[in-house]
This record gives sequence, structure tokens and C-alpha cells, in this order.
Amino acid sequence: MTAHAITMACYVVVLLTGVAMELAGSGGRYRVPSLSTVVGRITRTRSGRVGILTGWAWLGLHFFAR
Repeated sequence: MTAHAITMACYVVVLLTGVAMELAGSGGRYRVPSLSTVVGRITRTRSGRVGILTGWAWLGLHFFAR
């Protein structure tokens, strides 16, 4: 396996884990908060909003800029 294939496999695993957690949170049977609840709690503080903005900028620079 190449390094690119391993990296892509890791991203797919992270994505699928996020989808599974969101489904578990929206189902109501488990005590897992949904993504909107987590983001809402993070953005209550100024440092949380700065962290979200920084993460979004990092994603943009690394995935969308060419």
C-alpha cells in the first residue's frame, strides 16, 4: 500500500466514524450528542469560535487551495 492510499483510508475511517456518531446521536437511544449540539456548545465562547474559524481556514488552505 502506498502512503496516499493509507492516508485516504484513514480519512474514510474518520468520515464513517463521524457519520456513525451522528446517527447514534440523532437516534436518541445512546447518550451521544449530535454534531449540531457539539458545535453549539463549542461556539458559545469566543475561544471556541476562534478555534472553529481556525480549523475551517486550515481545511480551506490544505484541501481547496491549489
